[in-house]
Amino acid sequence: MEAIHLSRLALAGFRNYTSAELALEPGLSVFEGENGHGKSNLLEAAYLLAIAKSPRASNDRELVNWDVAQSGGHVQVLGVARQHDLTVQAQLDIEAPPPSPLGPTSFQKSLRVNGIVRTAAEFVGAINIVFFQADDLELVTGPPSVRRRYLDILISQSDAAYLKNQQRYSRVVMQRNQLLRRIREGQANMDELEFWDSRLAHEGAAIVERRQKAVNDLVTHATPVHENLSSGGALGLDYRPRVSGAARDSRAGSDFGTASVADNILNALRALRAREVAQGVTVIGPHRDDLDIVLDGQPAGAFASRGQARSIALALKLAEAAVVTESAGRKPILALDDVLSELDATRRRLVLDGVRGYDQVLLTTADFSLIGDKYLANANSFAVRDGAVSRHAA
Repeated sequence: MEAIHLSRLALAGFRNYTSAELALEPGLSVFEGENGHGKSNLLEAAYLLAIAKSPRASNDRELVNWDVAQSGGHVQVLGVARQHDLTVQAQLDIEAPPPSPLGPTSFQKSLRVNGIVRTAAEFVGAINIVFFQADDLELVTGPPSVRRRYLDILISQSDAAYLKNQQRYSRVVMQRNQLLRRIREGQANMDELEFWDSRLAHEGAAIVERRQKAVNDLVTHATPVHENLSSGGALGLDYRPRVSGAARDSRAGSDFGTASVADNILNALRALRAREVAQGVTVIGPHRDDLDIVLDGQPAGAFASRGQARSIALALKLAEAAVVTESAGRKPILALDDVLSELDATRRRLVLDGVRGYDQVLLTTADFSLIGDKYLANANSFAVRDGAVSRHAA
């Protein structure tokens, strides 16, 4: 199986980094440092090169170095990835104008692959990275939006058409919501919904079908991984569309066609028109769907202990890496941000053994002892201090 690895990561004006450049190699790279010094920012920057968005920031302003934000300037995250003889350069740039007394200024973001400006749909997937972080507990205990994002990122890394489908769907929902509010205010007629209902059903059905397939694939890998990581309990995953009759048991596979799901969505939209007009929002569709995670038949978010939730989240992330490998046709880079600190020694060993099959693993820690000499012996070790990165002294 082919694999990809980052050979170079360069930052300018990103988070707490004024300037930094790292030469990276295949294998395990460990970034050690106290909290707040910037080790997590390195993995965040690498992940930006895979999905064009930060897993930790709600907007691009949060990515801009404080000095750059105060005076205006340029932010850049650049990575060079290699796959055998193939080289890919991915680059994200943010232009931060000087602060204005008139109010917040607009930050301009651009994406490039091999120097050519790309849209987000064209950019995502050039480099494949699966990102683990301590906050992944939210996959189990958090709101449905966290689980939808998890599925969408997984699919988008190997399916550019899916991301374009999502973008079209989001525009349809926005336009339809505007129309619903105009109808509520007596400025439009109910008949005008027919066109937008049809578009939402068409675009939404394609998203539902693709997500259901992804969940089917996830179950195959997540179940055995969870068995290894946990002390017991059967893990189950079910994709749950917010449309009566559209949901399928992911463990049994899905034979629901796009046309059938589209019909279900369309019928549900027509049945809910009065409610949607009153609320001024679209209340059903893939933007409201969820991924049910169950442990021994019970909702994991409500009944799993913190330790059980941690094992489930790790199993989902390792399963994500396996699914990306299958769908993209190459092993992704793994980025593990402080995922070992809350695990006992046995689970730390299981996680580290589980990721050894990947060609490049980027891992952060505040304590080398959590990793152990067995894994550090052949690792590339870096020290992170106040936004500066250096090779760790042997």
